[in-house]
Amino acid sequence: MSDFRFSRRDWLKTTALATTPLLLGPLPSFAGAPAPGKTPPLSAADIAAIEAAMGKKGAYVEAQATHSTPLPRNDLKVTIKGEPVPISFGFGGWVAIKHTLDGKSAMLMSDTVLLQEEVNPLMSAALAQGLEIGAVHNHFFYEEPRIFYMHIHGMGAPAELARKFAAALKDSKLLPANQPKPSGGTPAAQAGNNATPSAGPPTGKELFDIPALDKLVGYQAQ
Repeated sequence: MSDFRFSRRDWLKTTALATTPLLLGPLPSFAGAPAPGKTPPLSAADIAAIEAAMGKKGAYVEAQATHSTPLPRNDLKVTIKGEPVPISFGFGGWVAIKHTLDGKSAMLMSDTVLLQEEVNPLMSAALAQGLEIGAVHNHFFYEEPRIFYMHIHGMGAPAELARKFAAALKDSKLLPANQPKPSGGTPAAQAGNNATPSAGPPTGKELFDIPALDKLVGYQAQ
């Protein structure tokens, strides 16, 4: 009697040979596919409503048809391994709103900077407003206090989204109205004279060779 034992390797080889003509056949061409459309811009009324809800002026980038509001945690003093770190180094959140491609709706996305104990309250408040949580994660190690980042997402009309987001933030330090008020500058600046202000923490201009960094990356940064 003939031995018809057929190994798995033989079976895979036979299957591969049988399907090769199909796999090597002509691929569909996408050359004629329509180019993506341009997102409709936000109107002046949309932008005014967003800024009224947030209680803060934002920035509208026409090329991206996107309005964004910075949400820095200026109330925090953050260190990494004991070294003080400026808030702009990575502890400034934001919220952005733009229309969907068809212009019938808008989307909100944000990155919020939170202490550990602030995560659950803001998550509950956002969900209560009909918004969604996209992620909760960390950016740093060894930072004090411990910082987490939460992405909040929503769909709807621009003004409605801004109102819902602001309502979710109303008891949070993230809301611009709940942030520390600007001091108005140093006493020397308030007096209008040219006295040297008191020394503060060094800025990037003192800490880094800015032209050398620009040359390395090939762009002029801020």
